[in-house]
This record gives sequence, C-alpha cells and structure tokens, in this order.
Amino acid sequence: MPIDVSGISEIGTRVDQVQMALIWLMAFCFIACNAVLIYFMLRYRRKSANQPTADLRGSHFIETVWTLIPTIVVIIIFFYGINVWSDMRTPPEDSYQINVKARQWSWSFEYPDGRVEATEMVVPVDTPIKLNMVSEDVLHSFFLPHFRVKEDVVPSQYTYLWFEAKKTGDYHIFCTEYCGKDHSAMLGNLKVVDEEAWQRWLRNEPEPGQAPLSPEQRGEKLWEKWGCKGCHSTDGSVVLGPSFKGIYGKEEHFESGESLVIDDNYIRESIYSPQAKIVKGFTNQLMPSFQGQLKEDDISDVIAFIKSLQ
Repeated sequence: MPIDVSGISEIGTRVDQVQMALIWLMAFCFIACNAVLIYFMLRYRRKSANQPTADLRGSHFIETVWTLIPTIVVIIIFFYGINVWSDMRTPPEDSYQINVKARQWSWSFEYPDGRVEATEMVVPVDTPIKLNMVSEDVLHSFFLPHFRVKEDVVPSQYTYLWFEAKKTGDYHIFCTEYCGKDHSAMLGNLKVVDEEAWQRWLRNEPEPGQAPLSPEQRGEKLWEKWGCKGCHSTDGSVVLGPSFKGIYGKEEHFESGESLVIDDNYIRESIYSPQAKIVKGFTNQLMPSFQGQLKEDDISDVIAFIKSLQ
C-alpha cells in the first residue's frame, strides 16, 4: 500500500500526481481498447458459414485522430514529468546543506557546525535541505519514501538530493541498493522539527521539562546511536567484541602479546584506531574508526559510561 504523502512534501505530491495520471491513462486505454474489441467481436461476428466477408474500408480521418490524440497526451505527460524531474534535481540556492556518509551498514550526517549524528537526521520544517552524499565502501542508495526522493550513494563520487518538509514528524530512511548481508538493517530516521525545537537542538539544550543528561547517560546514548551495542554488550555476554561490563581498570591481553590496564587512553585509542590493540581471542571484524565523527566531549561521555558498568 503506497504511503500517503499529502501535505508532507510538495515535490512528493507532484511525483504522485504524475504517477496517478499515468495509471489512470493506462486504465482508460485498457478499458477503452477492450470495450471496442468486445463490441467488434459481437457486431461483426460471422453468423453463418455462407455469410460473405464484410467489405470494410479504412478511414484516414479516424487513423489521423487516433494517432494525434495519443501523441498530444504523451507530449503533455512528458513535459509535465520533465518539469517535476527538473525541480527535483535543482535545489534552491539557500538550501541548508548536510553531508551524508554511507558505510556498511549505517548512515552518518555531518552538519555545517561540525556536528556529526548517526542514524537520525534532524532538520527544520519549511526549509529546503540539500544532502551531499558519498559512500565509504560499496554502492548504497539513500531513499526517503515519504518525500519520493532517492539517489545512489557512490564510492569516490559525490551525489546529491534535496527535499523540503512541510510537516513535522518522524520519517523513514532506507538503503535501497543491496550492500551486503546487513543491508536490511541499514535504516535511519528523519526527524522534522519546528523552528523553536530546531534552535534548541542546535544549542544542545534538553527538551522543556527534561533534566540535562549526565555524562554516563550521554555516553549510553552514543553507545546506542553509533551501533556499539551490536558488538559490545553491557551485561558481560560476548557478542562480536568484548563486553563493556567491568572492563575499565581490568588488565587485558592483546593479540600482539602486549598487556595493559584498560584506562581512558586505551578507550580513546580503540575508538579512533580500533586495529591498534586487538583483545586476545577477538578479531577486528566490523568496527570502523570514529576519527572525525566523535568529538572529545563525546569520547569523555563514552568513557564515563564504560566506567559506570562495574
């Protein structure tokens, strides 16, 4: 069942109008052609073996009409469709620009002020947004179904799309190009907020009535947001990487033969250079470097969160 986009995006509404025009046109042609076919089958059917074949002669007028009318209709649809396509590919000059990076299997969003967010992209309502996109590994495809916009995200090449949300709310982000075994889990969320909430978000202020988060709570949110929980548990169980529970202050042995006590410096190094010291018994299968994506304040919050898991 198609997603109702009425009022969410002007471009999305116009794309739907083009598609519905084509569907109704095809339905009309299908019904009309079959109705004429059935009529002629009944009207000119052979009633007896001795009935002579009817002498049917062509009509240049009818042939001209059924050639010109479809041609005019196709030309109208073509120009309307190319007008919508042109608007889809031409972002306004005052668009707010966000850099999007795709990797197996997550999205990250970098804002003009240097802030980097994972999984969720927050934008203001009634503001044109241009996404400048690139892939860090394989071919992906960025899709906002509610806005009817989609564009491939290619390694070593920048692509773009733009949209403007007319309603606040949460909307799905999908990858629609098969990019590996966890392709179906490469999901994101677009959060459209009003101007007041947008300015509050830019200033990192909590929602009205909400107490500020502690460093441990902010660290836990980062653990969830950046997908760390997929490999590192907090209850002592082993997933793909060592559990965070009780790890701080523990002496750890590494594949290189070294050993050291887990402290702030080790955690920071593991986040920025995950291959530097690999815990014995594990391999660095999926963890990417978060250099340039997490700020020093974020690292401090993650460290505070890990410290709390004793």
